[in-house]
Amino acid sequence: MRTNQVNGMKTERAMLQRHCRSSCCTGGHWWSKSSMLDDYAGLGCSALAFVLYLNTLNAGFVYDDRRAILGNVDVTGGEGEGAGEGEGAGDSYGVSSLLLHDYWGTALTDSGSHGSWRPLCVLSFRLNFLLGGLNSFGFHLANVLLHCVATALVVSVARTLLPARNVVGVLAAGALFAVHPTHTEAVAGLVGRADLAACVCYLLTYLTYRRHMCWRARGEQRQWLALALTLLLALAALLCKETAITALLLCGLCDVLRLRHADKHRLRSLCILSAALACAVYCRLSLLPRPQSAFAAADNPTAHTNCWWTRTLTFLYLPAFNFWLLLWPQVLSFDWGMDAIPRITTFWDSRNALSASFYGAAALLVWKCARLHAMPPNKNGSNNNSSNSNSNVSSRGSSRNRSGSGSSSGSGCGSGSASSSVDYAAVASSISLPILRRLGGSGCYAWHGLSCPCPCQHQLRHLLMTSNSKSSSSKPAASDTSTTTTASVSCVLLLSCAFLVLPFVPASNLFFHVGFVVAERLLYLPSVGYCLLIGYGFSKLWARLPSGRSQLLLLCCFGLLLSAYSVRTVRRNMDWRNEEQLYGSAVPVNPPKALGNLGSVLSSQGRYEEAKLALNAAIAHRPNMADAHFNLGIVHQQQQNYSAALPCYRRAIQLRPQLATAYLNLGTSLLALERHKEAAEVLLLGARLEGRGVRDRAAHEEARYSAYLQLGALYRIQNKPERALDVFREALDNLPLHQQQRAVLHQRLGDVLGELQQWHAAEWHHRTALQLQPQRGAAYVSYGLTLARNSSRYAEAEHWFKRALQLAPSEASAHHHYADFLDRQERRIEALAYHQRAAALAPLDYALLSAVADALRLLNRLPEAELWYRKAAALRPQAAHAHANLGAILQMRGFKQQAVDCYREALRLQPGHATSRANLAKMNVDIDASA
Repeated sequence: MRTNQVNGMKTERAMLQRHCRSSCCTGGHWWSKSSMLDDYAGLGCSALAFVLYLNTLNAGFVYDDRRAILGNVDVTGGEGEGAGEGEGAGDSYGVSSLLLHDYWGTALTDSGSHGSWRPLCVLSFRLNFLLGGLNSFGFHLANVLLHCVATALVVSVARTLLPARNVVGVLAAGALFAVHPTHTEAVAGLVGRADLAACVCYLLTYLTYRRHMCWRARGEQRQWLALALTLLLALAALLCKETAITALLLCGLCDVLRLRHADKHRLRSLCILSAALACAVYCRLSLLPRPQSAFAAADNPTAHTNCWWTRTLTFLYLPAFNFWLLLWPQVLSFDWGMDAIPRITTFWDSRNALSASFYGAAALLVWKCARLHAMPPNKNGSNNNSSNSNSNVSSRGSSRNRSGSGSSSGSGCGSGSASSSVDYAAVASSISLPILRRLGGSGCYAWHGLSCPCPCQHQLRHLLMTSNSKSSSSKPAASDTSTTTTASVSCVLLLSCAFLVLPFVPASNLFFHVGFVVAERLLYLPSVGYCLLIGYGFSKLWARLPSGRSQLLLLCCFGLLLSAYSVRTVRRNMDWRNEEQLYGSAVPVNPPKALGNLGSVLSSQGRYEEAKLALNAAIAHRPNMADAHFNLGIVHQQQQNYSAALPCYRRAIQLRPQLATAYLNLGTSLLALERHKEAAEVLLLGARLEGRGVRDRAAHEEARYSAYLQLGALYRIQNKPERALDVFREALDNLPLHQQQRAVLHQRLGDVLGELQQWHAAEWHHRTALQLQPQRGAAYVSYGLTLARNSSRYAEAEHWFKRALQLAPSEASAHHHYADFLDRQERRIEALAYHQRAAALAPLDYALLSAVADALRLLNRLPEAELWYRKAAALRPQAAHAHANLGAILQMRGFKQQAVDCYREALRLQPGHATSRANLAKMNVDIDASA
């Protein structure tokens, strides 16, 4: 009998040891039903996230996407909207440029860079561009997939923290993260990829470090692999977004909260984490250039407030406001700058009560958790604690196994304990405490919720306490379990709060000022902690409610919340489909910024009257907005109302003296009004702007380059080739040019030198332009025009014209210049064919239509010439010379009265028009009466 009992005990011990090894060392049975349920939870939440954001896949590039992607040569390699901007479209952009430029493609050493260094995110944009060009679908698909991965990782993190009594808490956390409306800006806005990628790496860092702690506790060598991977993932998170530097702090806190478990190597890991964190901070602040420019006052007006009291109260309110956005995400906006959140100037402001309540609740929660975590073990085994422990362990003994497997499991090492195929309840009554002590002391003590022993020990204690054994040693086990359960609650809450607070602190304005007041995409990573807290609360409510109707009612209420959030998310996604909807949705929150941007969008669509209404409304809200005045000037300029555009541009320059595009457009408008002297002065000022502190360096340099070209062209029109030569040389020497811009300047220099008959120098510049841009047809045309000035080189000139037509058969200017070349050789019929081809390629170009009419007139095909002159006059009804040309052809055809009417219209538009006056005098018409 004694022998049989001993043999049975040996068999049971062997079975339990095998189960302990399989559960803790291999991560549980991945094929078990509970593990599959966990996997289905992650897949279900990810699928929900994907479905909700399907309507973003056909969205375009909006708001900051244009600058970060379309205008960023680090992304497009010079082939996007920024191809003519900045440091060089057409040049080679490798990985090294990603390390030297900020998120927006500006050099980190530039005075306008604010130091947002996110090379991994920019690299992902570059890969998107290489795979699908500038098709927005691929960019949006990548964002949605990243959100799905982040959602699955949130489920995994929830499985490691939340009570494993049932899966509803994990599902609640994952589903809430999948549908939360504040995530729309991060997912639907392509610039939010930095937050998505940082979140993925952040959560992987945490899960990997948990695996390291488990392997470290068992003394396994692969602990070093997990630790190295933790550091690499933390670095990857940092290279995606700066706020992710707190991932190492979270890992350290996670380890510190395990102080109940003796681990002699914990300090070593914490020292490595601290050293890595210090190294990362040092490299980021010392080795990489710091931001050189201060943020604009409109972006963060509170930071520029002189009153310390106002700054303090407002910045203390902002975290509470962000938390309120998580609770009630009804009012959302693409921008919360300017006065969208009024500053708190007095202690009696009602918002101070919200701040006090927020910080009071947070302090109370942390204090309560700290007390629970510091509670010493109950060593007297009181009946109260013992009974609580019994109920807790018996309810968790089997259900704790639901925490899954793999890196996202519920154990401290990241490996869950799936349900075993062994029926331990059947043999529980025969287990003796020596077996429990030997198994429990084997070093396999993973933990659930950061404080609880290994799932194997939970099962052993559960078997022991549910048996009929009367051993007095069972009471310490019960009291220990009660203590670890209490500590587990505190650790779950503390870690959830850490997920919520740590990633938010760097951007909170509490320790240093940042360039925004509130940014919804910055809530993406902190919302993980918020979802974990909600999931934990939901699981506790679910466990305390009696099964049946009460739980069904709770489930229905939470389902209604998810449904409301889902509807809000889908509708908010629609706002991010295009810029008109996005800016229109923000008018109630931030009227000046939203109306100003909306006016710019409407102007680009040709809806000028609506654009003027929006821009004037923006200026009424905030008169010192330089962008609004500038955009209003553009609207007037596009309507050819140059006189109205001038004060708008001047006001924009007054408000922002470094706005080079305003100088350029002001100069262009002055040229249109033939105020050449003023135009030359303005263009020279704009071309020589240093641009210190400008946000968009690429656009600034492009405007300077265009100003140089306009100024040089003006001097050529004024027959001042020497001054034009100086302007082009100054541009070539002073501007940070890319290949195409250098080629154009060499081409212009060659043209001017050809006019000065400096043939050798002119030819050198033209050939240099051809070397820089051998596939650019305009360079061949320019070279041909220079050679055509020398009658002895007509054959060479024609060769280059034909090369240009071969390279650019759809370029209207190539056909036009070749036609002019043929006209000079009196090859009229050939010339007419090329003039007509040019006009067909550019039917809205007034000069090309007039050229066709002139060619027909020279061939004495007057009826056809009249038709083309009428087309030109209809195209530019405000141009006096268009009506004068039409009058001349009508006069030649003998239609005297119609000709007089045309001359009179020309004189009405331009009273001093010489040609009209001369022709009316020839026709013996009273000029004063005509005027």
